[in-house]
Amino acid sequence: MKKLKFNFLSLILVGFVSLNPLYSQITEGHEDFDKMIATSIDSFEIPGLTIALIKDGDVVFENAYGLANEEKGSKVDLESNFAIASLSKAFTAAAIGMLVDDGKLNWNDRVQKHMPGFTLSDEYVASQMTVEDLLCHRSGFNTFDGDLLWYSTNYDRREIIERFQEYPMSYDFRTQYGYQNIMFIIAGEIVEEVSGMSWEDFIEKRFFEPLEMTHSNATFEGFKVEDNIALPHVKGIMEDIRNYDNSGGAAAISSNVKDLTHWIQMWLNDGIYGDDTLLQAATCRKLMEMHTPMPTSSFDRSHDINFKGYGLGWFLMAYGEHKVAHHGGGLPGYISKIFILPNEKMGGIILTNGESSMPSAMMYASIDEFINTDSETEWIPTYIYFKKRYEEYLANREKGRVEKRGKAKANIAVEKMLGEYEDKFYGKAKISQVKGKLQISLLPAADRFTSEMTHWQQNSYQIRFKDQFLPAGYVTFESNADGEVIGFKIDLPNPDFHFHNLDFKKL
Repeated sequence: MKKLKFNFLSLILVGFVSLNPLYSQITEGHEDFDKMIATSIDSFEIPGLTIALIKDGDVVFENAYGLANEEKGSKVDLESNFAIASLSKAFTAAAIGMLVDDGKLNWNDRVQKHMPGFTLSDEYVASQMTVEDLLCHRSGFNTFDGDLLWYSTNYDRREIIERFQEYPMSYDFRTQYGYQNIMFIIAGEIVEEVSGMSWEDFIEKRFFEPLEMTHSNATFEGFKVEDNIALPHVKGIMEDIRNYDNSGGAAAISSNVKDLTHWIQMWLNDGIYGDDTLLQAATCRKLMEMHTPMPTSSFDRSHDINFKGYGLGWFLMAYGEHKVAHHGGGLPGYISKIFILPNEKMGGIILTNGESSMPSAMMYASIDEFINTDSETEWIPTYIYFKKRYEEYLANREKGRVEKRGKAKANIAVEKMLGEYEDKFYGKAKISQVKGKLQISLLPAADRFTSEMTHWQQNSYQIRFKDQFLPAGYVTFESNADGEVIGFKIDLPNPDFHFHNLDFKKL
């Protein structure tokens, strides 16, 4: 068995953090691996991390590192709860699979069979879209299209789906990959339509209960009353947990390492946990079969990642000779990773209450540690290097923006900017004066998306929403030939939310 290779000097330079000694750990035979994790969380600026690895049905490594609450100094442990974000997608896909096993629907059922009012900007695509299409990111929409509808808004799932009907498609249907949260929200609603139970009740009764996932929740109400919560840290600042119930089947679950080991054990045992058969073996295989191919990058090919794609609720890749099903989860202040090697009967779960790529690095490092791979990659230093490169890129981008800033004054009077605006997809916004200062509020998410407006150049104003997850952005007003304000656009560069697609028109 090949052990992880890593650079001791790099670990010494970043400093050591103490292990948490107050709960059971399983680290025997992997002390260097354990120490590497403990020293790396500082390099990745992660408050806390929990990990469990399973091989041949047994937990072969588990431990927790760092803090759940920096203010109180409380440490994370193996039962600390985290928002697991898109790890929820595998539960939603499995719920659909369970209903197929129950004979209540088929993979190739049209979405409109179960949701007759469902439509999209392309009505033909809406009429042809199947349940399977919802789960494998081949809908014809771009990655993260529509996510502003659920993020921090007061829209419920049905209104999100209804508003998404206005969104233009980016690609031809079923021609290429585009990561889609909205499709998984729709899939969750189909679970409700077919089963007669809400998505959250179905997940809790059909999965959490038989899997003995006693502290896992599919609702914010359940999450917030847990006694042991690893609080999120957004840009290094601790926050209270947020309500993501309207993301439903895409991202609404919270859980912990102890519970998720049971979930992995079910997958490694062909859908069986204890005396319960939750999924048929054939259904497990289908969920982890390639449905949408994805391109490999030069980095992938140089690191023995030979193909990539998406199944149903799972990313798929070949790492060397090993098939890996995996998924990441990301929400403000939380990043997680789950992975399964079905042929080697190995799997793992990594949960963090910070924002970094360490869970991905740990997936590869864990496979190298517990499976005989030929990899020579030092995964932790490699990901630290890319972390620094990305930080440099962001700093240079901001520097470039400042250097290009012009000195032209606004030629639109403030009074003409004031009022209500609307984007037909997103909803309303308001420009107002508060204590003599311009202010913008995107009304569906006003608690997060409100900011003072500081003049930048010409008719552009810099904004910094209350949500510290997002960087600074810019609002630029448009006027007609008569000098009347007709609308504004938002330039807020970030990888997650497409503000640039919004087009607010004055009412």
